[in-house]
Amino acid sequence: MHDQSDSLATHDGAAPLPPAANDSSTAPEVHGFRFTGSGKEYFRIWIVNLFLTVATLGIYSAWAKVRRLQYFDRNTELAGAVFDFRGDPRAILKGRLLGVLLLAAYHYAFGFSLAIGLAVVAGLLLALPFFLRSALRFRLHNTQYRGLHFDFSGSTGGAYRAYLPPLLTFLLPGALVAIDPGGKWALYAFLLYLGWPLMYGAMKRYQHQHLQFGAIGSRYEVPARRFFKPYLLAVLVGLAVLTSLFVLFFFGGIVVAMVAKASGTSAPGGALVTWLPIAIGALSAYATYLLAGPYLQTRIANLAWSNTAFPGVEIRSTMAAGAFIRLQSVNALLTVVTLGLYRPFAVVRVYEYRLAHLALHSASSFESIAAAAARRRGGAAGDGMADFLGVDLSW
Repeated sequence: MHDQSDSLATHDGAAPLPPAANDSSTAPEVHGFRFTGSGKEYFRIWIVNLFLTVATLGIYSAWAKVRRLQYFDRNTELAGAVFDFRGDPRAILKGRLLGVLLLAAYHYAFGFSLAIGLAVVAGLLLALPFFLRSALRFRLHNTQYRGLHFDFSGSTGGAYRAYLPPLLTFLLPGALVAIDPGGKWALYAFLLYLGWPLMYGAMKRYQHQHLQFGAIGSRYEVPARRFFKPYLLAVLVGLAVLTSLFVLFFFGGIVVAMVAKASGTSAPGGALVTWLPIAIGALSAYATYLLAGPYLQTRIANLAWSNTAFPGVEIRSTMAAGAFIRLQSVNALLTVVTLGLYRPFAVVRVYEYRLAHLALHSASSFESIAAAAARRRGGAAGDGMADFLGVDLSW
């Protein structure tokens, strides 16, 4: 449960939680998450995973992912119990090989002919929503807590409704460039990104509304339009960074020219004209990554998880954007300075921060909630199908 809504009162139109069994006035219990691992421990796992992945030309990466997920899950404690991951690395390897084949097909298909290229794009649009749903089922079904599996109950039709619009947004510009090399229609296709907050909100709704813990399902009621605000603010942050850097470099260039003129030397005008756009672009991308990215992550995580609930349990995510930006800035600096060796420590720090700001509010004890969740509605056939169709496309 890596990414994982209040009290007895209702929240965003959700039904109220049931009172505790023996006292309706009892305040809900608050359970925080705790990570019992360390960056030093994870570094040893990370460096071995990296070495074996390189030595096997990437094949071991599937087993490396299982080791990583098991380490984090088995060191994540909630209400006196820990999580576990039991996924088969072969299913992950199968998914990664499939992902490489799909990427290669999309990349090279138009080089053969326009018809083959369009056929590949159509095939991707038909296949990917199914595979993305299968990957979500695989990931959740193989995650356990108190001996019970998580699961995902979203339908295949829901997957197509949730994933087709963003997939079309990604794939359409490339297909239109192949059809019209002038690029006129591709430019129009990029306008689809204006609707990205709605698409992302729909994906989150599909994912969070169909979570299962044993026999109990989740509740999620957040209109997709509420995702516009965090995205708009993130864009404004990016524009502010770009404008600030442009002004800084512009006036810096003027100062350099004035100093060169006063000293009687030639101003480095050609070099300035050449490198100024490159420097502005690189620094803008990096600064936006360190500012707008963490801001967007915290706001979306708080919005989605704080509006996700199970019967008797509501989730609270309270990450602060400023603190997360500072954390990620320090992580990025230390990762660069150490030539990437600080990366596992950065991953642990981010994971610890997320867990520290995630809590569950329960109207009754976790033992009674687990007992209710243990009353499974399906049989072994559903579990077997989840494993049989399990294809993990994530990295």
